[in-house]
Amino acid sequence: MWIPTSVQNASSFVSTPPMGWNSWNKFKCYGLNESVVMATADSLVSTGLAKLGYIYVNLDDCWQESRNKNGILQPDSARFPNGIKPVADYVHSLGLKFGLYTDVGNMTCQRLPGSFGYEDVDAKTFAEWEVDFLKNDDCYLSANVAPTTSYEKMFAALQRSGRKIVHSVKSSMEITKAAAVANMRRVGHDVIDNWEVMLSLVDVFNEQGLEAYSIPGFWNDLDMLEVGNGRMTTDEYRAHFSLWCALKAPLLLGNNLAVMSKSTLSILMNREAIQVNQDSLGIPATLIYSETYSAGPSTADFLVEAKNCNISSQFQYWSYNNVTKQIRQPYSKTCLSVHEQNRYIFARPCNDKNTYQKWVIHSKKDRIQLSGKCLSTSTGNALVKLRHCLNDPGKYKLPLAHPLHDIFQLMYINNSTTTFQIKDPVSKCLETNIKPQIQVYAGPLSNKRLVVVILNRGPATHDMTFEWSHFPIGDIKQPFLLHDLWEHKDVGKFSIKDSVLVTLRSHSAKMFTITPV
Repeated sequence: MWIPTSVQNASSFVSTPPMGWNSWNKFKCYGLNESVVMATADSLVSTGLAKLGYIYVNLDDCWQESRNKNGILQPDSARFPNGIKPVADYVHSLGLKFGLYTDVGNMTCQRLPGSFGYEDVDAKTFAEWEVDFLKNDDCYLSANVAPTTSYEKMFAALQRSGRKIVHSVKSSMEITKAAAVANMRRVGHDVIDNWEVMLSLVDVFNEQGLEAYSIPGFWNDLDMLEVGNGRMTTDEYRAHFSLWCALKAPLLLGNNLAVMSKSTLSILMNREAIQVNQDSLGIPATLIYSETYSAGPSTADFLVEAKNCNISSQFQYWSYNNVTKQIRQPYSKTCLSVHEQNRYIFARPCNDKNTYQKWVIHSKKDRIQLSGKCLSTSTGNALVKLRHCLNDPGKYKLPLAHPLHDIFQLMYINNSTTTFQIKDPVSKCLETNIKPQIQVYAGPLSNKRLVVVILNRGPATHDMTFEWSHFPIGDIKQPFLLHDLWEHKDVGKFSIKDSVLVTLRSHSAKMFTITPV
């Protein structure tokens, strides 16, 4: 069940998922500069992270400023007063590798120069700067060129440059063609430091069957790690790291390495979990079992996503209370809510006093508003968000934008019964992302070993009796040693007929290896 579809990968020099650091999650544009990058490189070495394999130091958007008269990209003179090459040289002097960001569109996501039409010029520049890793985004694509074509063109330019450069692409690149031109492909939307949003990327991985395309040299990228950024608990960060390791995702740190707690460092330096991620077999774990326990969904937060409308989906139906101004979901007994920090839309326990649940439905304008902002969907992102209301609520495109990034704010009420669907112009309906609370992932490792991750997505501590014979975890015909990768100790020797009682705290995971003895 774990043997992936055979695909032709771009190169064999990225035989394990890349490990390192990326600037975006923590520093974005406002905090990116030469000093931060050099300090991060120093921290990778001084903490011992580099020895564990974290070797890439990758600059995200906002390092660039303009192009000169010859079309050569120019770094932001305030952020990088000495240019990019000296920074790359410093990173290389520490035995690390250096990465940059670009975009196959006319502009980057922050409206800085993109590489469209400059593929060979930029590839040559990156090679001269001795870039080792290229994150290639997909904002502001040319309306007349498919994303896959643009990525293929950039890959060809990188090959002509004569330098081996890891090529990272976005999910707009067709998955069936991605391995021919890239070493890693994003599975979906951007990660943020939030439990439900983080898990929604794992859901995309599962729902699209992306494990079938992962082979040494080409990896499914679940986006950068959020461990250490402060908005999830230690248990949640451990689960986050466990999943990324088991699913063979690139491990690109997204926190401030100069300021880390002992807890953060202990997670990021879990040698045994990293060994699973870097295992030579290179096959990701897959979801093999799910169950729901008794704690009801009304005690938890759930992400709301824009999914294909389905009249039989109980999670797509809502009702509006004109008195409390709440949009309720009868089945989950939750209310449509705005996350107070990131403006994403969640289904949360109903609270009449919660101002983030006070919606106004403008039936004549086909808009749903809260505090003067509009409920919005996007063709480039399944997540639903509260945004500034746009002049054209039906379809909004920034200059030169690709239709993948259209934003819709027209929200139609579908059905005239006591419950209704909230539908946008491209027939997407708002759906509460409620998944089984217990999930078990398993996958093969080298030397006939297995990795098992047991995840508790739910709101309560749960005792699970794990009976090995009930799960398709491989052909185990002999006794095996069960080892806990977070406790760093053996649980004991078992046979396929045995069972193990596993206690899982809310929002946590257990990670084990199974070794035949």
